[in-house]
Order: sequence, then structure tokens, then C-alpha cells
Amino acid sequence: MKTTTRFLPIIVCISFLVILQSCKKDDKPQTAEQKVDSMMRSAVSPADTGTPIASDGGKVSFSDKAKKGQAIFYNTSFGKIKASCAMCHSDGTNTTKDAHTRAGHTLAGVTSRTATWNGMYKGDDLQKNAYGARLCASAFQHRGDGDLNKALTQDEVESLIEYLTALNATPGAITKNLTIQWVAKPTFKDDQQPDEKLVKPAVKAIMKLPGDPAKGQVVFQSTCSNCHDLKAKKIGPSMVDAATDMSYVAQSIRTGSSAMPFFSKDILNDQQIADVIAYIQSSLNQ
Repeated sequence: MKTTTRFLPIIVCISFLVILQSCKKDDKPQTAEQKVDSMMRSAVSPADTGTPIASDGGKVSFSDKAKKGQAIFYNTSFGKIKASCAMCHSDGTNTTKDAHTRAGHTLAGVTSRTATWNGMYKGDDLQKNAYGARLCASAFQHRGDGDLNKALTQDEVESLIEYLTALNATPGAITKNLTIQWVAKPTFKDDQQPDEKLVKPAVKAIMKLPGDPAKGQVVFQSTCSNCHDLKAKKIGPSMVDAATDMSYVAQSIRTGSSAMPFFSKDILNDQQIADVIAYIQSSLNQ
């Protein structure tokens, strides 16, 4: 006891120095963009995945095959584009862990739906294409060199289906069919363009709206910052490089562009896109 008491002041001193050093490392405040970027990296990291909670409060049970599907869902190196399914869709396990507004709807409950992609997949095509995952892997991760059948192997399809089926029990699962409010039917190849007769009026309506840069910053951070930075290249090009034509930026947000997914009206409304445009213009002094 006497020996312990004798060394107590030294132990306290060392502990104080460790705490002080830790504080020094964190004394530089993060910008809003850095906070969201850090939050997003954590939210879509495979290490952040956990066993979701079932609607009855218990844990959802995953088979080995379902765990393989979960790994695919969170894998940012699955295709040529370093993006994961989790960047565009929630699986019900991370909705409260980040401030990200995803381009796609939750996939919890998707295997109970009778159609996906506004009826593009139904019947036998649902299972064959993992409820639309083949298309996503091809279009947004550039896997399979444009061949849907090569975008996912049969084992990957089965693993994803088993994983997504297990998520039907999670709170917030949407088991009914969804109507995606897109302006024009999206295109998934670089040499294709959406219907101009539908797109041009939609973009014109957005560009007429007065945007609020402050609100646009919030929207940009929650929707765009995972793939885009104002001045640096991330998954997608910087806004300095991409925002030479703001009408095209508005169109890309609404209808998608190359590997960029579209944001339908039920995800982002016209005013929110106008606010993003205003924020980009204000930040880049355009």
C-alpha cells in the first residue's frame, strides 16, 4: 500500500500529460465539410456494419451467405468506380449513424416487393438481377464492362438476395412497391441521353428558382460531399471542373450522368437543387 501511494503522484502526472497531448491533437476545429466527410467514411465502411435489430427488438440472424452479401453491399472496391451500394441505399443498419441523404431508397424490404426500378424488374427478373443490383453494379460501379450478366456472378446474386431477405425484419423496411419520381427514364450508358423534351423544361424550372447558398451548403454536404469536393477530385470530379455549366449540374443531379446516380423528386426537390447550385456558385465566385 505504501509503495502504491508513493508512486500515485507520478501516475497522476503521466495521465495528465497524456490527456493534455490528446487535447493538443484535437485543438484544430474541423470544418463542416470535414465533419461530414469523416462521418460518411465511417458510415459506409465495412467495419461499421453490424447486425441489424429486428422489429421485435431481437437481432437479425445472418447466414454465412448473407454475410457475404453484406460484404458486397459495403465494398467500395467492388467495381472500377470506388463506390458501394451503401453510398446510395440504406440497409436499415446505419440510418441513424450519418447525415447522408442517399440517392436511392432503402433496400430493407426490397425482396418483398413485386417490382423494382418503376417496374423495370418484376417476376423472374427480380431474382435473376438481385432486385436491380446487377444494373446498379454495371451502371454505377462500372463492373462487367457494360454486360449486365457479368456485373454480378450467380453466387454474388444469391448472396445479395439472402442478405437483403434477412433485412425484411428490420424497422423501416419498405415491402410495398415504390414509385420513383424521376423526370425522365434514366440512361445508364455514356452515349445515351435522357429525353430532352422532358429534361429541358425540368432543368429550366430549377434554374429559375432563387437559390439559398446557406441551405445549399447543408444539402451539398448531406448528398454530394461523399463523391464531390468543391476543388479536389474524389470519386467524382471537383466542382471547379464540373460546374462550368450550372444547367448541366442541375440536369446531372436530377437525371444522373455517367456513373453518377440521379436524385428523384421524392429525394431532392427542385428548390433543394437550386440551393445547391447557388452554394456552388457562391463558393466558386461564379
